[in-house]
Amino acid sequence: MSSLQRFASPLSAPLSKAVKAGDLLFLSGQTPKNPDLTPLRGDIKTQTANVIETIQATLAEFDLDLTSVIRCTVWLSDIKLMKDFNETYASYFGAALPVRSTVEARLSQDVDVEIEVTCWAPAAR
Repeated sequence: MSSLQRFASPLSAPLSKAVKAGDLLFLSGQTPKNPDLTPLRGDIKTQTANVIETIQATLAEFDLDLTSVIRCTVWLSDIKLMKDFNETYASYFGAALPVRSTVEARLSQDVDVEIEVTCWAPAAR
């Protein structure tokens, strides 16, 4: 029997930080944020690093790391940012690259990147 668990977000938005469904863990999309949760400004490399480090911190709460990520959905404010985004992204994921979709979109709070991940998180590890 699989279970469904929802984990509250520290944000005031009506969403869960994460949902565990059976052997899968779904994280809500992450945007670049300062420690006080205000939008982080900076170039795409800085914003991407911030988002991936936030994802890493959340995964660590579940005893997971980036190697457990099986799918990423990425939104960029301008597809021309792809090259610099990819350089930073690849430096974090290394050879354990998940499948990925990337699209251009207007993002909330005028940030340049949002990343949402799905992870393989079996109960017996």
